[in-house]
Order: sequence, then C-alpha cells, then structure tokens
Amino acid sequence: MPLTPNENDVILGRGKLISAHPGNVRFRTIVSGKKETYNQSTDIKAKRKIAISVIEEIESLNPPGRFLIDTSGEKVSRFDEGLWVSVEREKAIEKALHRLREKKTAKNNEQPKDARHEDSKSNEKPINCKSSSTSLTTTREVISATGTGQISQPKTFDQKLLERKRSKSPNNEGKTEIILPIRGDPFGEGKSAPTNSYPTCSCQDNSCNSESSNSFIKPTQTLEHNLSMQFNPPLNSTTENISLIDDNSFDVELDAFISRQLNNDFDVHKQEKLTLDQWIDRSRPKGDSDLMNYIRSALLIALKLTDCLIRSKSIAKDDSHSIDIIPLEAIKTANVIITMAKGDSANEGQTITGFALDQKCNTTTVDCQKYDLEPKHPGQKILSVDFSTPAYAYPSLGSASSCLMALGGIMYELFSKGDRFELKSILKKTRSVKDIRLSCDGHSDDGSISSGQRSKKSTPCPGDDRFAHLIMRLGNIGIPHPVINLVENLLNSSLGEFSGDDVYRSLDDVRVDLQLMIDDPSRYLDSSIIEVNQTLSISDEMYGREEEIARLRDAYNRFCDGVCNGALILGEGGVGKSTFAMNSKKFTIAANGYFVSGKFDRDATRPFMVIGDVFNSMCDLFAADIQSIEQERKMAEALTKSLGRDAFLIANIVPNLSNLMPLYTSCESSSFDAASRTRYLLLTLLDTLSKLSKSITILLDDLQWIDPASLTFCRALFQSTKSNKNVFLVLCSRESEVQTQDKSEVHDWLQSLSGSTLETIHLTNLNPEDVNNIVSDSLRTWPRLTRSLSAILHGKSLGNPFFLRQTMEMLCRGGYLHYSLGERKWKWDLDEISDLRLDDNVVSLLTREMTKLPDELLVGLKAASCIGYCIPQTVVDILSKHLEMDLFGVLTSLVQRSYLAGVGSALYRFTHDRIYQAAYELMSEKQRREDHMKFGLAICSYVLDNCENNYDMMFVGVNQINRGGPEVLADSCRRVMISQLNLNAGKRALLLTDFSSALSFFGHGIMFLNPDHWDVKYHLTLNLFTAAAESACALSDAALVQSFTDVVLARSRNLDDRLPAVYFTVKSLKESRNLRLCIDCASEVLKQLGEDVSVVFNTPSKESIESLNNLLLRKMTDDSVIALGHCTQRRAEFVMRLYHELNFAFFVYDPTCLLGICFRMVSLTIEIGSTEISATAFANYGIELIARGYSIGSRLGTLALKLAENSKYISYVIAAVKQYNSWVVEPLHAIAESHLLGFYAGKKIGDEFSSSLNYCLQIITCFLCGKDLTQLNDTFNDYIMQLLESRKKWFLPQSSIFYWLVVELIEGPNFSPHDHNPNIPSELAIVAFAATAKHHELDLLIDGSKLMRSFLFRLDMSKCAD
Repeated sequence: MPLTPNENDVILGRGKLISAHPGNVRFRTIVSGKKETYNQSTDIKAKRKIAISVIEEIESLNPPGRFLIDTSGEKVSRFDEGLWVSVEREKAIEKALHRLREKKTAKNNEQPKDARHEDSKSNEKPINCKSSSTSLTTTREVISATGTGQISQPKTFDQKLLERKRSKSPNNEGKTEIILPIRGDPFGEGKSAPTNSYPTCSCQDNSCNSESSNSFIKPTQTLEHNLSMQFNPPLNSTTENISLIDDNSFDVELDAFISRQLNNDFDVHKQEKLTLDQWIDRSRPKGDSDLMNYIRSALLIALKLTDCLIRSKSIAKDDSHSIDIIPLEAIKTANVIITMAKGDSANEGQTITGFALDQKCNTTTVDCQKYDLEPKHPGQKILSVDFSTPAYAYPSLGSASSCLMALGGIMYELFSKGDRFELKSILKKTRSVKDIRLSCDGHSDDGSISSGQRSKKSTPCPGDDRFAHLIMRLGNIGIPHPVINLVENLLNSSLGEFSGDDVYRSLDDVRVDLQLMIDDPSRYLDSSIIEVNQTLSISDEMYGREEEIARLRDAYNRFCDGVCNGALILGEGGVGKSTFAMNSKKFTIAANGYFVSGKFDRDATRPFMVIGDVFNSMCDLFAADIQSIEQERKMAEALTKSLGRDAFLIANIVPNLSNLMPLYTSCESSSFDAASRTRYLLLTLLDTLSKLSKSITILLDDLQWIDPASLTFCRALFQSTKSNKNVFLVLCSRESEVQTQDKSEVHDWLQSLSGSTLETIHLTNLNPEDVNNIVSDSLRTWPRLTRSLSAILHGKSLGNPFFLRQTMEMLCRGGYLHYSLGERKWKWDLDEISDLRLDDNVVSLLTREMTKLPDELLVGLKAASCIGYCIPQTVVDILSKHLEMDLFGVLTSLVQRSYLAGVGSALYRFTHDRIYQAAYELMSEKQRREDHMKFGLAICSYVLDNCENNYDMMFVGVNQINRGGPEVLADSCRRVMISQLNLNAGKRALLLTDFSSALSFFGHGIMFLNPDHWDVKYHLTLNLFTAAAESACALSDAALVQSFTDVVLARSRNLDDRLPAVYFTVKSLKESRNLRLCIDCASEVLKQLGEDVSVVFNTPSKESIESLNNLLLRKMTDDSVIALGHCTQRRAEFVMRLYHELNFAFFVYDPTCLLGICFRMVSLTIEIGSTEISATAFANYGIELIARGYSIGSRLGTLALKLAENSKYISYVIAAVKQYNSWVVEPLHAIAESHLLGFYAGKKIGDEFSSSLNYCLQIITCFLCGKDLTQLNDTFNDYIMQLLESRKKWFLPQSSIFYWLVVELIEGPNFSPHDHNPNIPSELAIVAFAATAKHHELDLLIDGSKLMRSFLFRLDMSKCAD
C-alpha cells in the first residue's frame, strides 16, 4: 500500500523539494557526524556497520524514519502526491554508504559571505610603486578594474565573476591588481597573459609612470584581463568543455587564491626574467647526462611559446586591431622572455582548484584529444614564456606557414643550444629572401603584401634541402630524432604545396605533438627502442575504454563498501575482454587484496581443470604470505575447524591445500551427492580463507567454453558471494558463442545475472579515433600523421582490437608497413594498403598468413593446435621424440611470432583462441583425426610405462585418442586397451565429481569396444555400461539411464549384475517425477528378489504393528538396536535402498502405502542387521505411528537421530523427525534451531534436497513461532529466488504459500501478488499445480493456509471450506 512521508523519512530522489525535506536534512546531519569515523576505518565490515548505524538512528526516531521513493513516475510538487513506497534495506544501506563516501566540496564548507569578504579584505594590501625601483616590462595595455557599464547581452562567466568580486568591495579605489594563472597556461604555473607583469600602482597621485621604464613596452593587464584569460581560454575550446562551478564554491576558491597571491605567493621579487638566450646559456647541459633534462625543459618552453601564438591567433580572429596580437616580425628568439621562479617558488603558479580546464586541440586535423598537462620534471620552475612586442609601423600576422617557419627557427636555436638561425643567410645561396618570402606567403620582408610581385611568385623544388645542414647539426649533438623531425617539419612548412605530408599545417598540430613528447617520452621522444630491432610492437594501452574502466573501478569501490559482488563483462570475440578484465587485478593489488584467475578452454584436457587451478593458486598465495609459525598454526586451525576431515575429499581438485592444513587420508568418503558435497567444501574453503585475511578477487574468463560441472559450481559461487562480502567475482564471456543451442544453459545463466549485484559491462568495437590512438602509439608516430592509415585499418578491421592487431602484423610481415632506418620512422603506402584485399574475418586472415610459415613451424603449429589451447611441457617432450624434431625450439619461434605465449617454464598456450582455431583449421578433418590418435597413443604409452598415476597426463592422452575416434584405429587389441583407459579416466572424473566428463569417457570406452565385447570382454563391458548409467543418473538424464540399463538387462548374465543399473533407473525416474513408472520398475525387481510387494504396499494389520512395537519396547533397548551388526547380505541391502526410493515416491503418489513400506524396512533391519538407510526407516515408521496415536513413535524418532549420527542421511532424518515427530514434545523455537542444523548437515554431506527441506521448514517454523514478519518476508523471498535461480523447485509451492501469507499479513488482504513480486507463483497457480500433480500433502497445506487466513482476518469459515 502507498505510504505517506512523515517528517523523519528520508526521501530518495533529486530536487529542491526533496533536498529541503526535514528527514533528508537530518539524514545529512547524521552522516556528517559519522564521516570522520568512516574515513578513518579501513575495514569493509566496519564501514558497512557505520552505514547501518545511520539507518538504525533514522529508524529509532519517533515516528520511525523510513527510506521512501516515489514510484508514480510523475513529478510531484507536494509529498501528499505520488506513490511512496519503502525501499529495500540493502538500497538504504547503499544510499548511506554513498553519502559517507562523498568528498567534501567547497559548497559543503561554504561560510557566510560576510565572513568571506572580511577574510579577503583583510589580506588586501595596496602596493606603492614608489617604493620599488625595479624596472618591469609589460606587453599589453591596462584594462581598468573599475570600469562599469550596462551589458545588454547575457553575461559571460568572467563578467559574472568580476561583478561578484566588485560587489564585495566597499569601494574600488586603490585596488591591488592580482595576477591569476591563465587557463591557457597548460601547467597552471601562474602565467598571466602578459609575461612581464607587476602590481598596479596604488598611489593616489599617480606620480609613478610605468611606461617611462621602457618606451616600447606596453603596460600590464589588470585583474579583469587575467580573469578573462583564465575563464575564457583563447584556445579552440568550446563552451561545453568548461565545467561551471556554483557561486558559493567559486567565491571560496577565488578568495583562497587571492589570499595566497597577496601573501606574496607571486611576489615579483621571487621571480626572475630571462631572455631565451640567457636561459640557454644558463641551462646549457654540461654533458650527455644533463642533455635529457635540458630537452625536457626546452620542450616546456616550446609548448608555452606555441600556446602564446595560439592565443594571439585566437584574439586576432575576434579583433584584428588588438594590441594583444603578436605580429610575425616579433616571432624571434630575441623577443622571447622567460619568467623563472626563484628558490622555493618553483611550485608557484598553481591553478585555482576546480577550474582547470581539459585542454583540447579541436581542429580539422586533430579531433579533441585530451592530454595530461602537468609533467613532473625540472622544467616546472618556468612560470611563463611570452614575447615582448616592439611597436611596428605596419605589423602583420603573416600566413600560417610563415608563422610556423618562424617558430621553427626559434625551436632550432632552443634545441641546438644557442646556434643562430639566420634565415637570410640560409636562403641567400639559392634566391633572394624577398622571393622566398613571397613564394611562401605572399608577404614582403616588412610584412606587407607586394602586389607587383603576385604574378612572379616562385616555388622551391620538392628536393629543396636548404635546412639539411641544420638538421644534421641537431643529430650530431644528440638531439632525439622526434625533436629533430619536429624542427624540420616546422622549417619545411615554408615549402607550401611542395612540402611533404609530415610538415605542420597549424599551430594546434605543433602543440599536440609537443604535449605527446612531454606526457609520454618513452613512446614519442625516445626512438631508441625501435631503432634497435625495427620490429612492430602493437600498443596494449586500453584506448577507448575509459568509461568502462571507470565503471569497473566504481564496482570495485562499491564492493569495498559491501554493496557490489563483482562484474560481468560481455562482448564479441577480439574486443579485449580478457585484457580489460585484468584491470580488476590492478584495483585488487592497490587495495592489498589477493587476485586469482582462470580461463576456460573449449578442449579442456582434464575435469574441473580451471576451478582446481584457481583454488590451487589461492592456496599458494596464502601460503606465501605466512610469515611465522603462529600464523601457520592459526591458518591450519581455522581450516580444520571449517573443513574437518572432509578436506581430503577435495584434495584431488586442490592438492595445494596440503600447504595450509594437514589432510587425513582415512576420511570416510560416503556422501549423498558427491558433486554437491564437493561444491560445499570448496565454497567453505573460499569463505574461510576470505575471512582470515585480505579480500579475494576471482576472475573467470571465457565462460562460453565452460563445462557443465564448472557451470554448476559457478552458479553456487555466485550465490555465495551475495553473503560473502570479501569475494569480488569477475566473469567474462563472449556473447555470440553462448547463444547457440548447445550453450543455451550458459546463456540463460548469464542473462539472469544482468541486473543482479554484478556490474554488467558490454565491450564493443573501437571507433576510428581510438583506432588511430592505437596505430599512433604502436608506430611511435604523431596521431595527425597516422589518421589516414587508421581510417583504412578501421574499415578493414571494423574496429575490432584483435583483428586490428593481426591486420597490422600482417601488413608489417608483408612489407606494407616498414621501418626506415634512414628516416628513422615507420613508412607506408596508403594506396597499396587501401587496395589490399583482406579476408572478412580474422580466422581466415590468420589461416592464410600461417600458410606462409616455414614447413617446420607449420608442423609445430598444427601439432600444438591438436593438443589444445594449452600445451604442457611434458607433452612437448613426448611429441618431440614422436615427431623426431626439436618441438621446443619450434614453439619458441612461434612465441616470438606472437602465435603462442610461454606460461612459466612448464606450459605454452595460444595467445588467443582465434589463433588456436585458425591453426586447427589448417588441417583437414581426416588429418586432424589421425594426428589426434597418433599423439594420444604416444602420450598414453608414456604414461603407462613411466607414470601410471599421473592422471593429468592420462586425461590429455585419452582425450586425444577420443578426438581421433574409433574409425581411425583398426587394431582390436589397442581398442580394448583404449576402452580400459577410458574406464579408468571416467572413474577418476567421478572422484572429481565431474559427471559430464565421466559420462564422455565411459561413452567413448563403449565406442572403442570390439563387436564381440559382451562375449570376450564381459566384465569390462558391464562396468562401462553400469558406470555410464551412474553418470547419467547423476546428471538427471533419465532417458539416457534407461538406454544403458536396457542393454545391461538384455545382455547381463545374472540378477546381481543387473541390480546396480536397475537402481540408477529407479532413482532417475523418481528424481524426474515419473513416479508411476518408478514404482512399477522397483516393484518388478523386488518381486525378483523375493519380496511380496502386494503385502508390503498394503497397510499391515493392527496385530502385526503391535507385535513389532512390543518387540521394540520390551525386548530391545535403544542401545541394542544401535549395536545391531552391519548387514552383509548384498541383496538385502539393495532391497532396503529400493524401499527407500519407493518411500519418497509413495509419499507424493499414494501416502496410504507408507506404513507398510516403513514396517517392512524396520522388520528387515531387525532381521538382517543395520544399514545406513535404517535410520530413515525408524524415522518414517515413528511418524506413521504418531499419526495413528502410538506413543512409541516419539522414542523411534529419537532412536533414528542416534542411528543417523554418522550416516549420510542425517539431514533427511532431522527434517522428518523434527517436523512430524518432535513437535509433540519440543518447543517450536528448539525445532527451528534443529532444522537449521539439518540444513548445514545436508550441505556438508551433499544432500541438497534434505538441506533445502530443512531450510524451508526452519522458515515456516519461525513463522509459526511469531518471528518478525518483515524479516520473514525477506527470508522467504531470498529462499524462493534462490530456488528459481538454481532451477531446483523442490519446495517452491510450499514456501510460496507461506510467503504470500506473510505478505498478506503485512500489506492487508487486498494486495496484488503480481504487482508485489511477479516471479513467485501465485496461490491460484499453486492450487492448479496441486490438482494436476495429485500432491496430497500440498492439498493439505493449501487448506491449512486458508483456515489460518480465515481465522486471522475474521473471514467466513464456510467459504474457507470450499
């Protein structure tokens, strides 16, 4: 029902109405008081407890506060509007955690404006220029800070800024001018638009004249101009790049900055001004060791000079007569002025916090590339670089090419360490300077256009090398080649249309290249890596994944706060899922956690391989972190307490567990369901380890190749992470592969995970700009030069990163991409590459390239693909002898060609499964089968002769033989041997609880049998068929079980040989709910065993019951029953097992037969001795007696519990006795606790059915006890959703009935089940199911719930009866 918000409720949403709500204000106050404790805490659980304490404090108010959200979907103006509902508790916790994590912003710390004004005003100290004898040069006119005027257009950001600061000042007289850092200054180092600036005079008489100090230098700019430059950068930035800050935050930040300024942070006496020549003389490197530091500082100067020219060009576009324009004639080394910081001022010039813009080069050549603009090296003592501009009579901006060449001249002198660039003397050798100038830009030497010379404009020839000697000099003094290229391309820009593709066309291009050399010198400044071997190294940088990486990082941060379980990464093949997922390793290591990973293989060589490797790695990590004997002892004690002697059962999967605890080989291995028991033990191991120390991240990759056993485990693993907040689970899968029919189960599971507590991230192909980044990075070439090549590569690869990598490597191998030693750069022919015909998919491309390999490498590649995705070193040694070649050397060569990768010293693997697929497709089907058979026989022969217990090698060999198939092998003796090997491998797989692999081994063993196998190899054949039936039964495949059993029934020699297969048939029919056929099959076998089922299936006489009861009461004590010897008769024990299966079938099908079956089972136990099923016989018999009024039933229930203590049926006995027996004499609270113990006992023994039954009964008993309805609602909901997710709907109807009863008690009798939770079956659906299935107990439960509802809601009892 919709709720009405009260004053203490916390409203979720946005807007002023919600923000001003009293409950929200109180919530923020409570959070603020706990933030310090939250930030000091490093423990995830402790942080979560703080969030919970916030919620509990809200809930403890009067009236209690709730967390509400509007579900109407419409905007509300009052709280009495909308449909308000309470959010789940977990969402409330997440809301509190989000608030606690929020960083403190300026807005959060805002103080009264008056106080801020006072603080700012107290720091304003006018500077009297008379007291300073320093002659300071300026570059531009003063813009008065006192100017006023009416602005008719909308105010810009800087105009609003200035008005706000003026409004704070009581008067505008005697202002102190503040030099703010300019937004265009890339390093935020306090550079104002005029480099040589000083405080404005505060003298009232204006007796000092700044212009007199230097007649051709203009006065400094004022605060307005500096702020305008700061907040309206003259770069080609667009307004959407600017992140505006609210007024309060702005005031706080600006006041703090001005305060630092006035406290002499930018005292002119702490600055030093140098000409460029002076800086070069002072910074000249003394040796080669200082050269790189010099170059880096010079790059900073070059970048600042370029920024200065870009600003000038930007101003010229708006106002061609502005005095801020730098004319072409001023772009000379002599006019460059550098402002340096003295002493401790090296770090001055910081930008205002929160106002640093993202610098973007937004031109036609470079599309909005973002770079970090704050490198850390000695050059950061340079505060600013600018030009002094003499007064020219006819100033001219010149063309772009002339400006670029002039800048190139300055950079030549800068990087040549002072060598003069005399353009006139250089050009004098070939033609007049005036002709050259006209040929370049149509300007004369004085900058004016010469109309008389327009028609006589001449152009240099393409082979013009007038600057060659200058470039050679730069190389001779050790300047890196990328810097030489930059200078050369600037100078050659004067060649106009005859210049090459590399020359610069705009200042923005120059800036981007300079920034790349500063930000990433290893790639764009140091070219020595390429010069050593001239090989192509594809960049592994994750370009284009910034948003996805941020989402993964946020998911891990939320995991640290306890509100996220992991991430699900989906995408097509080759998009880089594996590389992307490894970012989780970085986050884990940064958080001081453990990271383990596993990658599934489409042709796994051994059962449970990946899961076992993950847990072995985990044990190794924990063992390596043990620093003392005390730590080792505590670790062993904790694991022994949680796993006990059962740890030995998972030693086959996790042998490295022995490094952490002792393993006892004498452990009793009997279990109800070995696979369930193994899953429980593995998850218990994970839970124990994760609680002992750090958090654990588990990455499971390539889930599209997951085997059924591992899939079942991963389902359970995901469920466990919901309660285990110390495990971060990362799952990766290829989307297209799991949409096939044979992978539908994987697809359905992954689909169910979307929207869960896993963050779902979809990776797609890269866009052209990201492809260009990869190409530029890989070729160590400027992005502007690779853009055309990247466009072609993007079209051919469709932006798929793996396809792109293979295409580039193919082009390199084919010579289409080659490294020029003479020019020291990568070169390519766009026309050739564009015309090159490539395959439509990467596998075809790879296959065609592989055929060009040398014959020896091709043989080795084929052999490796036959073995599988991973190739163990032992297999390499075996095949080297078999193939009579150095396979190790061949695989090493393939590693160098990036087809394979070495994993340690004992394993090779293909670098990508597409490469593995392409290599495998090099062979025909016939050749593949023959090679599989040859390799498999060689490996198995080695195992049988040298290491018979090496099961991993046995799995590899047998898998190879099976992939070859029986058609390839005609030798009857070898076929029998292979059948025996498959039987052994299948039995080993059963021990590992991988029933799918076991069934495959048994099936192949049957296929390799000779035609006369039942006559010649009877026992081998019988064992294979019986084991196959057992595996199929474990997989709940009743039809397959029946097919194997039919063969056994037809060909077996005696009844005893048929009994195991028959039992698996009866069990599979029962589990598939084919109860009538199950009863008929069991009855037929029981008759053959001498049982009179016509008597057993009827209710025994009263005399027979009393006779047996008297025997149990008077002649046998509990101890004598427990002391009964164990049954040694195989057939009698088999009869007990069949009766046990029938007991469940009749419980659903016809409960009237139960008393006769239980009576017979107890009688058999007394006659032939005890079996592990005897406990269930006494429990069920006691239930039937209690139902008929016999008091001995309670004693038999207690006796059953004692008999079941060491039995695998303990969970079943607890459920039966406590639910139907003990309620007569025990309180309901104690019964609920017993059911919880039964739940854990069932988990431990692998009895999932009885475990789930106990949990369901425990919740129902808590309901009958009167437990809190809200908690019961959540518990029922979680249990039912778990049943639906696991697809095991054993007790779904029963639990759903009580769930709706709880909801009805909370919401009222008129609620809508579909609107509440549409995933849970409604009561009408349950009634229809009970009628169809003829489920008598369910009918009774439905009637009981109706009766309870009628009583609670005062309904008409006659309607209830109907």
